[in-house]
Amino acid sequence: MNETAYPQDAWKLLSGRLTPKRSKKMEEVASQRTKHLRLIIQDVHNPHNISACIRSAEAFGIQNVHVVALKNSFKTSTVARGAGNWLSIHRHESIEECANTLHKLGYSIAAGMPTQSSSPLHSMELSKPVAVLFGNEHEGVSPDWKKFIDLYFTIPMVGVVESLNISVSAAITMQHLSHRARLELSEDEYLLNPEEQNQLLCNWVCSQIPSWETECKVYRDRLANSQ
Repeated sequence: MNETAYPQDAWKLLSGRLTPKRSKKMEEVASQRTKHLRLIIQDVHNPHNISACIRSAEAFGIQNVHVVALKNSFKTSTVARGAGNWLSIHRHESIEECANTLHKLGYSIAAGMPTQSSSPLHSMELSKPVAVLFGNEHEGVSPDWKKFIDLYFTIPMVGVVESLNISVSAAITMQHLSHRARLELSEDEYLLNPEEQNQLLCNWVCSQIPSWETECKVYRDRLANSQ
């Protein structure tokens, strides 16, 4: 889904165009969305991996995904199954732009990679909003991120293998952090507020109705004439 902010009365005006079951489902999903956690993926090459990361973000209620594509174009596969349509995908032309945007919004950037200062995933501090970063399948996180990264983490493992596929790592990280955050933070801290939920629903319903502008005008005119 693009970053367009649709009219704030769109859900009220257009939700009746949906079946009751669908509109209820959308309201339930919006009520569980968070902006406290965000996902950053940089130069992920395989469309399957990109789509799997997006699908996991959607499944665990993480609304915002930031994409930095320096070497590889951003392409998804059928694995996403439309999950991207329900997320806010932010595309960035450079690492610096992405990092500065998130820092200005108050996020810590946490890179999933082993370093001398890396801490286990389960001990990551969650009181402050966090954006988790994953890099290219072959080269990992670009060195250009170094001056922007606030903390490093690893996923503890006890097997022979020393690494996991990026989409698996991202899924484990998002599931673990979202579960912990729901336990440790209040709903006001973790979930979108009512105004943000409404805006999200407006974005969703407009993105599904090509003629939303015309239909909104018709409904507004009807309401004005009935008063």
